[in-house]
Amino acid sequence: MQSKKPNKNKRLTHVSQVIDLSPHLRRIVVTGDSLNDFPIDQEGSYVKIVLQKEGEVVMRSYTIRLFDREKNELSLDFVINRHQGPATDWAQNAKIGDNIGIAGPGPMKITNYDHHSYLLVGDLTSMNALNGYIPKFKKEADIKAIIAVPNRKDIIKMDYDDSLNTHWFIEDEATITLEETVLEAAKNMAKDSHVFLGLEASSIRALRPVLQEEIGFDRLNIFAVGYWKKGVNADRFGAEKRNNPL
Repeated sequence: MQSKKPNKNKRLTHVSQVIDLSPHLRRIVVTGDSLNDFPIDQEGSYVKIVLQKEGEVVMRSYTIRLFDREKNELSLDFVINRHQGPATDWAQNAKIGDNIGIAGPGPMKITNYDHHSYLLVGDLTSMNALNGYIPKFKKEADIKAIIAVPNRKDIIKMDYDDSLNTHWFIEDEATITLEETVLEAAKNMAKDSHVFLGLEASSIRALRPVLQEEIGFDRLNIFAVGYWKKGVNADRFGAEKRNNPL
């Protein structure tokens, strides 16, 4: 495993709450004096958690769900019960009082919140990006969001009215593919729509060319983040993305 150097802005925090949101999603709330100057309004951005594993520093990126300035609490959601890895294993066993390093936050992928049309596609790993972005958009904007979850019990309450513009793609009930669902939603949208894809890497590679060639979206308006790759650990996947960006 490749050793990581911690960011100079690393903050030492400790776990204040552990909340099971669904069979595959666990919220870890951390706090500490180091968060006194943590910036507000960063929901949808990310931090890196800093772990020690076998004498090495391991860093993993997680999207911010909420930062409560009054309580000095930062909420992050972890996918559990689907795969193993340093961060997943830590979250699976986290207890109140456990220490964890936090570095960041990093930049937002979408920074223009005044556009007239958005298509956002995510899964368990990126739903907090969608949750952070959508409340920032203009109310009159055409917004379509698709969130893939393993089963119906993984649908969680969002920070916006998801009944207006969000389709929950339930994997174990689906009769068509996620890609087909996305294309059906996209076909009548404005060609200059801004598109966010926060998915498994192969899904992004399948969707991007079709959205460009069949739907006609401008490649410069498609913002893709491969949060994970099936069968590949995070360190190897990170190296692959550097050599062959999504």
